[in-house]
Amino acid sequence: MIFPLDSFTITGWPHCVGAVKHRGKRRVSVKLVDSFLVPKATGRAFVVQKGQVLRISQPEGPRVVDFNAFNRDNCRELFGSSVTRRQVGIHPSVGDQLFSCPPWERPMFTIVADTVKHEPSQSGTRSHDVLSGRCSRVRRLQQYGSDSPGCQEILAAAIEAFGLTSDYVHDPFNIFMKTGLNKVGRSFWEESDAVKGDYIDLLAIMTCIVAISACPGRSSGPGTDPAGVELYKNP
Repeated sequence: MIFPLDSFTITGWPHCVGAVKHRGKRRVSVKLVDSFLVPKATGRAFVVQKGQVLRISQPEGPRVVDFNAFNRDNCRELFGSSVTRRQVGIHPSVGDQLFSCPPWERPMFTIVADTVKHEPSQSGTRSHDVLSGRCSRVRRLQQYGSDSPGCQEILAAAIEAFGLTSDYVHDPFNIFMKTGLNKVGRSFWEESDAVKGDYIDLLAIMTCIVAISACPGRSSGPGTDPAGVELYKNP
C-alpha cells in the first residue's frame, strides 16, 4: 500500500459528506478502499463510485497521467475535454469540475486537492491541462521514430476489461503535464512541476469507469517512475 494506514484525516475536501471545520480548515475522515501503482507505459481501468475520492499521485517522481472517464451506466457519456475547456479553461485547478461530453455536459468529478507547486513561468505554462490530445503509436513513430504504443493504445488495452473498444478512448485530462500556448497559438510542454509525493484528488460526482495511462512520452522526463492510484470513501 502506498499509505501505511487505511484510515486518516485529510484536508481540502469541502464537498465531501461529513466534512467538519478544524482550526478554520475543512477536514474529513476517510477510509482507504484501494491503492496500486501503474508502471510507466502501462494503463489500468477501474470503477470509482459516486462520492469516492480518487487520488492520483507521484509516489517516486514525475509521471504524466492521461485520464479518461466514462459514466458507468452509459459509457457513451464520457469525459468531455472541450466542454471542460470551455467551462473552466485549459488548466483546471482546485474547485473546478470535469464535465462529460455533449449532449450530456454534466459534472463527472470535482478537483478537491492539488499539491503541485505551480511555479510561475514566463512562458505561461501550468500543470494539468485539457489542451493536448493523447499520444499514439502513429504520433510516436512520426515524432520520435519509435514504433511503440502511446496513450491511445495503452488506454484502449485498459478499457477492454469493461467491454469497451479502442474508439471509446478520448482526449484526456492530462494530469501533471505542464503545457501552454505559444505566440502563434500552438501548444507546447515543459518539464513537469510535479515531484515525489505530489497528488491530485478528484471527487466523483457520478459513478464512473476511469482509465489512466502512465504516459510513455518525454513530458515526464527521463525517469521510469510509476503513477500511484488511491481510492477513498467516507468511513
